[in-house]
Amino acid sequence: MTESTDQLEKIKASVEQLRDEIKLKAHLGKAEAKEELEELEKKWHSFLAEHKPLVDEAGKTAANAGSALALVGEELKAGYERMRKLF
Repeated sequence: MTESTDQLEKIKASVEQLRDEIKLKAHLGKAEAKEELEELEKKWHSFLAEHKPLVDEAGKTAANAGSALALVGEELKAGYERMRKLF
């Protein structure tokens, strides 16, 4: 893997862990967090839809797209971290 795809994989793993933690906590309570979680879920699914093809094509022309996707991943991570602080 290239440095770009390694970075994307690390971001994906970090966001995925935060996502799972927040989903469990949201399931157990905190109704006021549901709306923000729903928005984050939409972005998460969009991120995943772009992640796989980008990683698959990383050796070709993914540098700019990888940077943009990394930014989205970082935004997702920040959103899930905000959610974590609510609990």
